[in-house]
Amino acid sequence: MLGAAVLFTGCKKDKDEKFSVTATANNPEWGVVVGGGEFDEGTEIVLAATANEGYHFVKWSNELTDNPLKLVVTKNESLIAYFAEGNGGNGGNGTPGEAQTLSGTINENVTWKDLGLDVDYIIDGTVYLDGNALVTVEAGVTIMFANNGSGISVGANAGFKIAGTAEKPALFTGPTNNQNPGSWDGIRIDSKRSENVWEYATFENGGAYSTVLSVVGGTVAIKNCTINGALHNGLSLYEGGKLTAFENTKIMNCGSCPIHSDMISDCLAGTNNTFENNAKNYIYIRDYALNEENVTYNIKKAAIPYFFSDGLEVWNKSTLTIEAGTQLLFSLYTHFWADVAATVKAEGTADNPIVFAGLEDKNGYWNEFGIYCKTPETVFNYCTFKNVGNDDSNRAIFFGGESKSFTFKNCTVNTATKYGIVIDNAESTKTIVSENNKIEGATDGKVVVLNEYTKEGEEDPCITENQTFDSIEAVKNAIK
Repeated sequence: MLGAAVLFTGCKKDKDEKFSVTATANNPEWGVVVGGGEFDEGTEIVLAATANEGYHFVKWSNELTDNPLKLVVTKNESLIAYFAEGNGGNGGNGTPGEAQTLSGTINENVTWKDLGLDVDYIIDGTVYLDGNALVTVEAGVTIMFANNGSGISVGANAGFKIAGTAEKPALFTGPTNNQNPGSWDGIRIDSKRSENVWEYATFENGGAYSTVLSVVGGTVAIKNCTINGALHNGLSLYEGGKLTAFENTKIMNCGSCPIHSDMISDCLAGTNNTFENNAKNYIYIRDYALNEENVTYNIKKAAIPYFFSDGLEVWNKSTLTIEAGTQLLFSLYTHFWADVAATVKAEGTADNPIVFAGLEDKNGYWNEFGIYCKTPETVFNYCTFKNVGNDDSNRAIFFGGESKSFTFKNCTVNTATKYGIVIDNAESTKTIVSENNKIEGATDGKVVVLNEYTKEGEEDPCITENQTFDSIEAVKNAIK
């Protein structure tokens, strides 16, 4: 373009009238313009705008985007060529002044810059970030997905960084003619690159087939972002995928859950996150068995409850800690079990109790809460148990087998089943720390001991089979 010259192809008037045409750049450091001068009326000229490295041509001051630009001289005229920061196109190159279409595979480092357009980039189909490529999305970029089959997939060794700001967030959205939930697919992260940090980004109307943002065995930090209008789930973690940070983010108007996870993860609750107007406003957990030895699983208090679709079991020598104020919801006919070698630390407070309840507020909605622990570190303090104990189990809480040595105090059992707490073996209560518990709604007895108990040296049992008591303390007194 720098070699573009003035073309004298028009017919001259008889009179020798000349006009001046000037053409300049909006910023001379961003690009140069050639082709201006003084010409006879009727002369056809060509103006050419050439961007410097790191910039691109956007448009002329007369709103035309042709480059080179052909003009017929009829008057004095001054034109400005507008340049903006950033290269365009697939991987960063393309026709200036137009949204750049991205498709296929990117396998080298690329920065998607703000092109100064309403839509900077259009993603048609799935764009694959492959190899060791790192794609960085700068502040103010708008990325539009062409249809519900369009998305981004980040390979195991690639990276995807979004560097928006509060003043200029990045936007990921569906086509302009379809601003409805599910108008594009989603973004999948298989990578564990430390550069996977997303800040000040808005993802709207995605999740055509499942989830807007899927972390599949990879990691990502999400800060100051918004997920709005997902057709299904907002954020999903699969195959050990984790959040390295989750802060100041809003997930709203999802057709299903704001968060869906295969397993418990420390960062699921995050910090200062909000969840609004989602069809299922809870954190969905699919994995029900915590069984890795010497591993501690933490459930942090979140702004919304956790939902365990298949119940929850703690096995082997694993430890589960539950933060005060946490709400745990259970599906129909599921249960909570803590095995003999497991440790559960559920330390609520009077102001922030830990709540175990059914997904629906119905009597006997889920099966039972079974404590088989023998670990003195196991504590249930200021816990509330609701909707537990259906007609099959006839019990809400079960102290099973040789369970002993744990603490159960300041708890409330709210049930409409026959018994509130069922104790398999009265002997186990000698080492159980129990005080100030409340049992409501049990129709046939607050506490029942299944097996008879006879004191050493006596012939007659002091506790008969299925004998009921008002409290655990009453059972302990009976066997003293």
